[in-house]
Amino acid sequence: MKPLNYKKRRASQLRFLLVFSITLTLLFCSSLFAIYTGEKGINVLEKKHSEYNDIFEKQAFISFKIDEMTKYLYRLKNKKRTLGEHKQFQGLISNMRTDVENEIKNTTSDVEYQFQLYIELLRQIKEIQEVVDDYENESEEYLYNKELLEKCREKYRSEGGKSKK
Repeated sequence: MKPLNYKKRRASQLRFLLVFSITLTLLFCSSLFAIYTGEKGINVLEKKHSEYNDIFEKQAFISFKIDEMTKYLYRLKNKKRTLGEHKQFQGLISNMRTDVENEIKNTTSDVEYQFQLYIELLRQIKEIQEVVDDYENESEEYLYNKELLEKCREKYRSEGGKSKK
């Protein structure tokens, strides 16, 4: 026994099945798109995270080295040293400075702006080294001239003392 509205029911069922299939397909495609987009986003975030970690590690290394150079400069400036010790300290500081400069130069160019402050600090350290060297040279020259002046005074006094007698 077939109902009288069999054709209408069958058409309605087919229409429902078609709409349901389209809706289900649309949901499936949109969920695949959401998963794909999420994975891409996660990959980008992981890449950025690793880049920022690398930058942070380099900045920490550079900060540590600059702090160490500052301590050496302070020791160099505040304690009287022989010329050899002075040159050795200056060489040590210069080597550390060039190592840090090379480390900065080895970074990729797209993150080089992250290290502008450190480049400026290294330039300042170089200038301080030059000033300390100039001061040390002038100090040595002053001591040498003072010593010569004392010798001349002694010689003058000894000659003046002999001629008076």
